[in-house]
Amino acid sequence: MNKSVIIGAVLVLAAGAGYYQFSYVPAQQAIAQAEADAQAAEEAAAAAAAEAEAAAAAAAQEAEAAAAAAAAEAEQTAAEAAAAAAAAADSATEAASDAAAAASDAVEGAVDAATEAATDAADAATTAATEAANAATEAATDAADAAADLLPADLLTVENFDLARVNALIDESTLAADVKTTLKSTVEAAAATPALLAPALASVRTALGL
Repeated sequence: MNKSVIIGAVLVLAAGAGYYQFSYVPAQQAIAQAEADAQAAEEAAAAAAAEAEAAAAAAAQEAEAAAAAAAAEAEQTAAEAAAAAAAAADSATEAASDAAAAASDAVEGAVDAATEAATDAADAATTAATEAANAATEAATDAADAAADLLPADLLTVENFDLARVNALIDESTLAADVKTTLKSTVEAAAATPALLAPALASVRTALGL
């Protein structure tokens, strides 16, 4: 009986040892390995996060430096552009001033030249008009003198015709008033046509007995 109990106890102990060896120990080892893997993963994640944070900080610093450099370059470019614009404005102002001065001189010169030319032209016109008036007066005087020397019969020709002198001869005659009127009307009507003027003057000469 005791032997059987002992054998049974040995079997139970052997079974317990086998369970411990093949079930509990591996489970504990798996748990420990999982905990180690989790710790390693956590450390790796922390390292990756730190590395990413460092990279982000470096990138931000580089971006900030690049932005500052770009801003400085833009400011310098703007300053250079402003200086160039100011220089161009000064040049344009100077050119405009020179052009205005040149235009003023040109206008003044043109006005002086035009005034001088107008004065010369006026003097020439006055001289020409005076000479023409003198010549016309002299010619009229000569014509009047020549007409005054003409005989009544000479005035009653187409060559020496003067309507006023002919009318005066008719008015100064002893002809009847109606005859005078008829003769003067005839002469006045024929005055513009030489072909009619000659016979009209002939009728006056006949009426006056010339």
